[in-house]
Amino acid sequence: MTDAPCCPVCGNEITPEREKKWNHEGAWIYFDDMGCRNRFIGNPEKYGAGAS
Repeated sequence: MTDAPCCPVCGNEITPEREKKWNHEGAWIYFDDMGCRNRFIGNPEKYGAGAS
């Protein structure tokens, strides 16, 4: 097991070659690919954003 971050949408390990990011309410969120990034942007609450 590694300490690499995981995509909040699909759970895959994020690699530097594939990472995509989005700034959500001042915090950078990293994703496995653009599809995951776009799904998150469409419904961030589904993936735990803003659940504080």
